[in-house]
Amino acid sequence: MKLRGDVLKQIRRKRGLSQTALAEGICTQATISLMEKQNRLPKMDILTAICERLNISSDRIVENEVSGINETFNQIVDNLISRDFDTASALLKKIHVKNLESDFDKQRYYYLLGMVQVESDQLDEAIFNFELVLTQFATTSANIYLAMTTAGMALAYLKRGDRERAARLTTRSVRLIDNKKLIGSLHQWASIDCQIAELYLALDDPDNAIHVANQGVELCREHDSLFLLDELYLNIGRAYLAKDDKQNAKEALEVAKSLSIARNGEVTEQGILTALASIENN
Repeated sequence: MKLRGDVLKQIRRKRGLSQTALAEGICTQATISLMEKQNRLPKMDILTAICERLNISSDRIVENEVSGINETFNQIVDNLISRDFDTASALLKKIHVKNLESDFDKQRYYYLLGMVQVESDQLDEAIFNFELVLTQFATTSANIYLAMTTAGMALAYLKRGDRERAARLTTRSVRLIDNKKLIGSLHQWASIDCQIAELYLALDDPDNAIHVANQGVELCREHDSLFLLDELYLNIGRAYLAKDDKQNAKEALEVAKSLSIARNGEVTEQGILTALASIENN
């Protein structure tokens, strides 16, 4: 991640704050100075508190640097979204974790490895890697991967048949995202909303599935993004089907179908058609 110190400085001045006033109760004035002049990225709890004081999202002043390893991680994420787990696994094998310099990169690596393992039913291995993220990085990096990892662990326990623990972990992941203090991109926030909605559906809780999926929809609308909108509406449609509300289910699924065509979400499109067919056949 890269800090935009120039943007931080502009926002601070627009808010009428001195460096000392912005730093009060959070960090030292020298820390703010280093952030603005040298793009020095502070600890995540400090960054979160500064963004809260300025009433901005972290995306305004933090951006992901495009580098070789970041590009590889982004490709793995894209493969996971498109359900291409073989390619995701192959890319992960090319990454040597001992060569990763930052805790953030190690956190991403173990989370993504855990997700690939969940999909291949290597549940014990996945849970081990998820726990590694949560125990080793929980206090050093307050970013969205904490919630995503918690949701990933919920999925692992759900596939193992432990619905009670899966439900507890799902609730914990919701508390993390409701906290609004985690650092993450639009795509990551939309992904976690989609992931949690799917968990609620699997746990036979359609009302919460609709609530969380609608949060993701509103987020995408605010940022004029189509990212995962089709999957979010698919989850809403499935949740209404579970409630036997065919009218709202059909409306949500028709929206999902149109969005899937626009986004070329081939995997999602098949799920939408299957859900629509279930309405027509009943």
